[in-house]
Amino acid sequence: MRTYLLWLLPLILMGSTAQALKCHECNAIGNCYNPTSCNSISRYCLTSWYAPPGQQTTVTKTCAFTCPDAHQNTSNSKASCCNTDLCNSTVSLHASWALLILSICFIYLNR
Repeated sequence: MRTYLLWLLPLILMGSTAQALKCHECNAIGNCYNPTSCNSISRYCLTSWYAPPGQQTTVTKTCAFTCPDAHQNTSNSKASCCNTDLCNSTVSLHASWALLILSICFIYLNR
């Protein structure tokens, strides 16, 4: 039985289809919980903060092909990026399905 589970896991993981990255998208102040499928060339979810002196901070979330490095951040603006689905939300609830399946199999095999 355990042998079948070991063969089944790679088949399940290989059987999932490749999908575009999903990121939250918004501009300025407002609802930043807007999941959107990115185009095929986007590799990152980008979050940018812009805080002009004496004004309210503006947050922009979008799909991006490249990720800005730390040297591009200034005192008035910052950016960060990530590369998993919906990772640019304010609350990170992302769980890897592969890790979940491997954990379940590990628990089952150690019985």
